[in-house]
Amino acid sequence: MRLWSFIIVLALATGIGVVIRQDPGYALFAYGNWSIEMPLWVSAVFLVIIIASALLILWIVNTLFSGSHKIKIWWKKHQEHTARLQTYRGLLELAEGHWQNAERYLSQSAKHSDSPLINYLSAAKAAEEAGSPERRDRYLQSAFDVSAGSDVAVRLTQAQLQLKHGELEQSIKNLQRLHQEAPKHPQVLRLLCTLYEVANDWRALFTLLPALRNAEALPRETLERLEQKIYPALLSSYAEKGLKPLIAFWEESPTCVQLYPPFIRDYAKLLIQQDAHEEAEAVLRYALKKMWNDDLIHLYGLAVGRNPKKQLSFAESLLPEHFNHPLLLLTIGRLSVCNQLWGKAGDYLEKSLSLKPLAETYS
Repeated sequence: MRLWSFIIVLALATGIGVVIRQDPGYALFAYGNWSIEMPLWVSAVFLVIIIASALLILWIVNTLFSGSHKIKIWWKKHQEHTARLQTYRGLLELAEGHWQNAERYLSQSAKHSDSPLINYLSAAKAAEEAGSPERRDRYLQSAFDVSAGSDVAVRLTQAQLQLKHGELEQSIKNLQRLHQEAPKHPQVLRLLCTLYEVANDWRALFTLLPALRNAEALPRETLERLEQKIYPALLSSYAEKGLKPLIAFWEESPTCVQLYPPFIRDYAKLLIQQDAHEEAEAVLRYALKKMWNDDLIHLYGLAVGRNPKKQLSFAESLLPEHFNHPLLLLTIGRLSVCNQLWGKAGDYLEKSLSLKPLAETYS
């Protein structure tokens, strides 16, 4: 096959040579005052050379540009791979508490990282732990610049770090603005709740309670413990408004708060101070039927309602379970005095003194 191909090519070349020898042809190229004359076959050879040269140049240029693009792609992949390794190393250093190393790895790799937001937020945490709020804020600003719809995550991190650094006012303002933008976000509500509690801003916490309930931002037990802090803290402010606002506040309070002994005690005291003895007696009696509490049994003897005889009977009904309790004996002695049962009063008060001598019992 190769031999036949060689023979055919040789024959064609011989034929072309014979034709050119018999009639070499004529070609004239003219431009302005310039002209070039040459045999036709020479011009054909030149034309082939020019075309081949042009194709060669185009191939070289294409190869160079294609190679440059490939180099760029390789370099970009190399940078991304290095960034992933540095990010991984930085997160490990952060978890191990090596703040400066973590900050260096995370910040250096952020530019070429697949997730620069994570790098900047983690670097901000490392800078905060290292005691540099300036660098922390710089990383947070970079996080804002690359967040692209993740502003909530950045602001939450910023608020947490501000709280950690003791910047309470800035953290609250930051979260309040975020709460306006995302009023149902559970983590925003939880962190805002923590900040208000740290600041002892019970009024703000009271306002936040409905949102916390609706969003189920806190477990039920945690929410109840929080309510047991908020309502007693606000009790005196309602008492200053008068008896009706005080009673309304009590009636609107959750069941878990109405059964919280310190809240019952403070409420009953405020009622007694406003001469609402009957209301105080009813609240104390209801609570004592459900639980025993020293403060409540003590106050029960001070809240004398309209029916002291019935009140004395209720106090005596507690004796079987608490027959040697000095405060119960003091209360029964007081109520016996209110019923003008002098002998009974003396017996109970003397027995109370024998168990625990108190100044008010002597009085």
